[in-house]
Amino acid sequence: MKKVCNPYYDETYYTETLVNGLRVIIFHKPEYVSTMAAFGTSYGALDIAEKFKGKDYVFDPGVAHFLEHKLFETEDKDIFSRFSAMSCNVNAFTSYNETVYHFSTTSKDIREPLELLLDFVQDLSITEESVEREKGIIIQELAMYHEEADSRLLDETYKSLYYDLPLIHDIGGDEKSVRNITKEELELCYKLNYHPANMALVIIGPLDPEYLIAIVRENQAKKDFEEEERPLRNCRETKTEVRRKEYSFNMDIRKAKHVYAIKLKPDFRDHRDCSYQEWCENIYLKAYFSPLNPSYQKWLDEGIINDYFGYEVDFDMEYANILFYSESNKDDLKKLIDEELKKDLISEDILRQIKRRYIGGSFRTFNDISSFGIGYIRDYLNGYDFFDNISILSEITLDDLKKVHKSLDWSNQALIHIIPGGKR
Repeated sequence: MKKVCNPYYDETYYTETLVNGLRVIIFHKPEYVSTMAAFGTSYGALDIAEKFKGKDYVFDPGVAHFLEHKLFETEDKDIFSRFSAMSCNVNAFTSYNETVYHFSTTSKDIREPLELLLDFVQDLSITEESVEREKGIIIQELAMYHEEADSRLLDETYKSLYYDLPLIHDIGGDEKSVRNITKEELELCYKLNYHPANMALVIIGPLDPEYLIAIVRENQAKKDFEEEERPLRNCRETKTEVRRKEYSFNMDIRKAKHVYAIKLKPDFRDHRDCSYQEWCENIYLKAYFSPLNPSYQKWLDEGIINDYFGYEVDFDMEYANILFYSESNKDDLKKLIDEELKKDLISEDILRQIKRRYIGGSFRTFNDISSFGIGYIRDYLNGYDFFDNISILSEITLDDLKKVHKSLDWSNQALIHIIPGGKR
């Protein structure tokens, strides 16, 4: 194992890439009582079109999420019950970019749950009957999310911004795509994306790293994996403009909800540049649309905004967007954002305050073992380094903020509204 020390955080961790390509990262925390392990693949809802060994594949939306469901089911016993019997909390999630399976426990020895995590994720055993049975469960889950106002609002926002990018599909797909998914499609997606070379394992806890890596090596040595190259995501947005400039729909809610969305061109040199530009825009907007702005309390007092008001900056190698959301009058949100950004509110003092808050928040992350572990593996699977991200933040200057913000093209905009009234 390679020992890595980060003096800024006073953190030490160990890394090793096994013969089969699996990347293992172990954080030794002798002072911790709990241990967590996260096992993930860089395969998510965006990967419905892939290129592998010169061949193009197109899959049904929702197949990555469907696989997550099926891996928790074995013929002999439910995986959740097996972890529970070992006093472990286990869960998983599928995002647009990755699928991660994780558990946490206060048990002193984690050999059994760690081996179970590796074994059930690396063994897809499904039948036609079990696949058909799962479809009803997933469709019910999707219907439940469709009834949630915020979930529906985000869904319609992506549908307004994009034409081709898989963001237009729910992570779980829709009823039609779920019904179309077959056993053969699941098995092919699994074969392409769950090879150890496409995966990572993160372990955080008090146990000796040499003991933990020995468990992983021994477990992986018992399994045979074909030598495989990693599949390439094959999705690109074909148009610069937004698909719908304004869209409204009704739901049974008390207050109208609005999103002012900006579609940006993902013009990033690499993952580090992507992270750098995202930090710059996040900091820039925080100076304008948080209590750091002297006008913020006035907006609250006058009812122009409420606690729902906020923004998100989401930059990725395949897409970039900025979303503002509010429960104010539908004409107020865009007007507020556009007029406020004409002002010059950025200063060295404001920049220092924001950087301190973000850096302080990153240190507090270490106090929550699960949040840190999941955050770390998500960054790692997507080509980002958790510690390097903070280094990027600490180096950003006032000129950087202004330069990045000025370079962004805000002309491709969409407005999305949920209007009270009618059935959900």
